[in-house]
Amino acid sequence: MARNEVRVSPLWAQPCRAYNVQIELDPRTKSSLEKIQQSLKQAEPNLLVCPKKTLHVSVAWLLAVHASYAVPKDSLWERHAEEWTAELTRIAAQSPGFRITYEHVVATDSAVIALAQPGEPVNRIREMIRERLRLPSETCNEADLVHTTLFRYRGALSDPETFLARLDGDMSADATAEVNELVVSRELVYPSLETERLRRLPLASR
Repeated sequence: MARNEVRVSPLWAQPCRAYNVQIELDPRTKSSLEKIQQSLKQAEPNLLVCPKKTLHVSVAWLLAVHASYAVPKDSLWERHAEEWTAELTRIAAQSPGFRITYEHVVATDSAVIALAQPGEPVNRIREMIRERLRLPSETCNEADLVHTTLFRYRGALSDPETFLARLDGDMSADATAEVNELVVSRELVYPSLETERLRRLPLASR
């Protein structure tokens, strides 16, 4: 990243297909993250802004956007939806609601993300999904960060030193989200520019 070696997002705004488990953010949290986006976008024109309505936390992939499967993803979903949804409903019911707080904004080689803490509640759910859902081998869930993607890259940064200095300076993310449910969604346009909510999975009362 320091050498401006960014990965451009070739799928941006392209039709896609994926089935995901995610956390939808409340309007107040989205507005707080949008303010950060507006500030950073002024400093760097080669950023692709993830629209406010799309901001979320990815928990796990069921059928991943970047993976190829031997059978069409929609067919796989039709085959396994009942089984996977039943197990996800049980996992959610065994997981108390929680709160996450966004603390930092960081740039990776593929995106600019807002990091949230604590990671433990989300990672416990991720572990249960890995252990209890029989997902295709092509689906690889190894994430341990809790984050929301704010930007992807249109091209190399025009002034990486200034941009990174701005991130290191006053770009602390000050937003807290209450998480009371998980959502299963079908992704239609990358990256979540168009989605279809399939299921809401309530978490246990705290």
